[in-house]
Order: sequence, then structure tokens, then C-alpha cells
Amino acid sequence: MRKLTNQMWITVSLVSLALLTDGCFGLIDGDDHNRGLIVSQYPINNPNQTWACYEPGVVSLGDSTAKNNIIINSNSDLEAYFDNRRYNDRSRYAPSYPCINFKPESVDFSKYTLLGNYAQGGCDAAFTRSVIPDDNNKRYNYTVKVRQAGLCKKLVYSMNWVLVPKLPPGYSVDFRIK
Repeated sequence: MRKLTNQMWITVSLVSLALLTDGCFGLIDGDDHNRGLIVSQYPINNPNQTWACYEPGVVSLGDSTAKNNIIINSNSDLEAYFDNRRYNDRSRYAPSYPCINFKPESVDFSKYTLLGNYAQGGCDAAFTRSVIPDDNNKRYNYTVKVRQAGLCKKLVYSMNWVLVPKLPPGYSVDFRIK
């Protein structure tokens, strides 16, 4: 059996390091994960403070509205989606649950449409969101690119809430996950 030389050890070490970190490089996509027409990620103020209240995980698994792709164009639609009964049901949540009495951040629906495009990944995941208008077909194309790293099975999910300019009359939204 041949003995490894110093040069061979260096090569083996570099290849091993590259293989171990390869998955993490897939998460790197610059600082801005919002592209196209996206005005802002939603919520705008304190997005990390109550992020869980905006995610479908707080809604019962039997609720089919929890993970659908969402278009919200009015305050009544916003209130209906974030129905207070979901958050105020004390039989489902401990009194210390941070989403009790939760109220979603307000949106100026005369200027914006709120879109939610549910996507999930495993272990470590990052989401890049893009909303591109397709005026010929009268629609917005909302694509979420999911980048994953690691070998574990942990579920990472996001509604990918974004504010876009008000959806023009007659336009639809085509939701895609890559």
C-alpha cells in the first residue's frame, strides 16, 4: 500500500472541504432575494418578530387555505385570510403563544397587491422570489426558487409574502416553484 505524500494529503483535504461546503454554496444568492416587480417582502416592519404568525404552520393541517397560493387585494381579503379565530382559539394554543391576538400588518391596497407563494425545502433552504409581468397574457408570473443544502430531512417553509404594484384589472397570477 502506498503512503500518501503531503501533496496528496493537501489535494484530498481540499476535495473533502469542497464536497462538505458544496451544499452551502447553493444558498448564496446575493443580498437581494426579491426580483422583478416586488416592492417589498411582507411584513415590512419587524418581519422577524412575528414571522411565524404569517406562516401556514400556525393554521390547522386540515385547513386547505393554509398553503394555497394567495392573492390578497383588499383589507377584507387580508382579514379573511388571517381570520382571528385561527389565532384566538385558546384550546389550540398556550396563553404564551406569540400569535394570540395577532393582527397582520396593514397594506395600502389602493397601491399594492399582496401575494403568497408557498414553498418548502429541507435542512437549510433559501428562497429567491421573482414577480415578472406578462402583459401579453395579462398576468404576473410569480416564481420562487428554492435552494437547499444539507442532507437532513428538516422541513423549512415560507409563504414568500411579497407586495407588488396593484394587480391590474383582468390580470391573474401564475405561481411557480423551481
